[in-house]
Amino acid sequence: MPSTSVDDILKKIEEIMNIIINERNEFYCKMSLDSTSSTRLSASITIKNQLPAATIDSNHPLVLSCVNAVKKILNIIPTTNGCGPANEGYMLIDSGIPTICGFGPIGGNVHGVDEWISISSMAQTVDIYVDIVSNYCQLFE
Repeated sequence: MPSTSVDDILKKIEEIMNIIINERNEFYCKMSLDSTSSTRLSASITIKNQLPAATIDSNHPLVLSCVNAVKKILNIIPTTNGCGPANEGYMLIDSGIPTICGFGPIGGNVHGVDEWISISSMAQTVDIYVDIVSNYCQLFE
């Protein structure tokens, strides 16, 4: 999430990793038949990709339009929270474009060979999108 410090998370992971490595090294040292053995476990962390989190105020008109559309079409009150990991939302928000992510039809196994969506929820999602756009953009006022 946006308020989470990458450095704090890395520090915590390294602390846990070092505890485990030290425990294992002590165990292996006790179990070793060769008292001169210098075999020791070690580990390192390599960050291959680091994308920033994205956030939008829960009272932003776009968020409120989405919540109201879901209430109207599905008759439920949706929760609003962060999503991730990596998606394009941070690029849009950093460019000043209000953005919500993770908002679509019911489905499963996302991006897998057996990905699926509920056809009836797809139709409802279209209705929700139309409601969001028409209200957020004030098309029918």
